[in-house]
Amino acid sequence: MLASVTTGLLTGLALIVAIGAQNAYVLRQGLRREHVVTVVVICAGSDAVLILAGVGGLGTLIDAAPQ
Repeated sequence: MLASVTTGLLTGLALIVAIGAQNAYVLRQGLRREHVVTVVVICAGSDAVLILAGVGGLGTLIDAAPQ
């Protein structure tokens, strides 16, 4: 189980570290100094929820109850 959790967390970290559209948006807002705290809180919160759902086995839950 620890191997699965570690794999999930490292995969999530790799996705966050890569400069994607969301990270580019956060950087742009930071450089413009517009709504920085709001943007960071929303993006970090949504990332945390999605990572926890993935690591927590949401896919297994969906497979167990397809309806």
